Amino acid sequence: MNVLLVCLIFWLIFSIMGVNLFAGKFFSCVNTTAGDTFPRKQIENKSECEALMKSNGDVLWKNVKVNFDNVGAGYLSLLQVATFKGWTDIMYAAVDSINIDQQPMYEESLYMYLYFVIFIIFGSFFTLNLFI
Repeated sequence: MNVLLVCLIFWLIFSIMGVNLFAGKFFSCVNTTAGDTFPRKQIENKSECEALMKSNGDVLWKNVKVNFDNVGAGYLSLLQVATFKGWTDIMYAAVDSINIDQQPMYEESLYMYLYFVIFIIFGSFFTLNLFI
């Protein structure tokens, strides 16, 4: 029971850090017919995307499915990272993030890789090995 509490508290710390670092930053302007994200050269922020939405109904300011917008969603994101199932999509969304209501740009925030590497080392390998 104590091991479970240690893991939950450790993950809570990383979830809160994830919310502080990434909340609201995983949104992007998406062409709904093709499913592609517009490049930052075309659409830079949410207001430009909303202006395009008024003229074209096939555009949407969309969030990724797994995100860090709140602590609960952060826990689910960390669970996905810890199980190594689709975790790279979360990591790439974090590394591409710029700011709230800004269109993502390829590898804009390279230092965000550290968050995931540190969590995998301590949150996955270390804390999950406490159960074994």
